[in-house]
Amino acid sequence: MLQLSAQATHGGQLFLLIWGVGALAIGSALASKKGSSWFREVIASGLQGRPVEEARAQNFGGLRLIATALAVAGLIGTGAAVALLTRG
Repeated sequence: MLQLSAQATHGGQLFLLIWGVGALAIGSALASKKGSSWFREVIASGLQGRPVEEARAQNFGGLRLIATALAVAGLIGTGAAVALLTRG
């Protein structure tokens, strides 16, 4: 994505900036304990009729790791977009 934005016009760089800020916000929210527990509750409430899937959703421990990776990708994307926009 960074390579394509470096070759693109300001529209692609602006898209990278918007994507980066969105990914940073969503990733940060889901990486927190409160955000990840809220997300698990929402998923588990949708699976109330199926006890096996509900137990799996409650015990899934990779959500915070995935959300942290998303937040880091958003931080890198935002920084790259700002650097590309100020350079051009």
